[in-house]
Amino acid sequence: MLSLITVVHEPEVPYIKLQAKSIQQYFDPDYIQSIHVIVNDQDSVCDLVDKSWYGELADRVNVTPRSIYGYKNKVTGWEGQQLCKLLAGSRVWSKWSMILDAKTFFTKPVTKELLFENGKVNTKEQEIYPEFQSAKESVERLFSIALTKSIGPGGVPFLFHSDTVRGMIEYIQTTQEIGFSDWFQQECRHPSFITEFYLYSGYVKFKYGNIREMYSNKQDWECVNLSDHQIEQFDEIFKLMEDRRTLTVSIKAKAWSLLNDDQKLKYVTLLRTKNIVDSIEDALEQLNTVVID
Repeated sequence: MLSLITVVHEPEVPYIKLQAKSIQQYFDPDYIQSIHVIVNDQDSVCDLVDKSWYGELADRVNVTPRSIYGYKNKVTGWEGQQLCKLLAGSRVWSKWSMILDAKTFFTKPVTKELLFENGKVNTKEQEIYPEFQSAKESVERLFSIALTKSIGPGGVPFLFHSDTVRGMIEYIQTTQEIGFSDWFQQECRHPSFITEFYLYSGYVKFKYGNIREMYSNKQDWECVNLSDHQIEQFDEIFKLMEDRRTLTVSIKAKAWSLLNDDQKLKYVTLLRTKNIVDSIEDALEQLNTVVID
């Protein structure tokens, strides 16, 4: 069984309602052990998340404020989001957890056969992106390894092995002689710029000797996201969203604000075709309320 983890802050709450519908639509309920919505914001924002959005899965939903982790927040939203993902991944008791962004919507059935083969996660290894060179080098120094590839898919959905996340946090606290939350908030900034998935990839390489001990380097699914710097590529990326191999789709809030009305309508019509939204008009209204600078 699998646990799902989504980190959200107040402006993104409208996404959660749509994500919940996509989870109902494309997951076998027997495959989900728990669903965790981690609120990276004031505790009161938890009250805005309605468990009934998840239908028959409502009794498996936990809405948790970041304050439960007991650390003093010293970083920005995106940096804090990464820390929340790691802390949440260390506290679930399913063997694996799937990390999502609030804007991530499933568009086809999620099955064990699609995600796993012989106990390994079906994701392709990723090249190290040049913009993450500092993270790569910092992780290499931390674990005394050569990190030539990172665990895929290069975004979310990303699957954590729960015991491995717990082991990583314990290792860092022991070797660095500092609490993990304080350490990560320090290292995710200049000059290290460590990210959650590069850190985890490095620890998997360190602990098991090879990423492929846990991740198969095979993948018959894709996650398709539109970022604000890709607006000119909308038609090309939208075709990928429609592809049969695509498991999830997402559009960054800033990118959404840059789309024209026809492009927005195309995306929401796709969500309607995938039975994620009931009303195109209502969905457009929901998505137009998400404003993130």
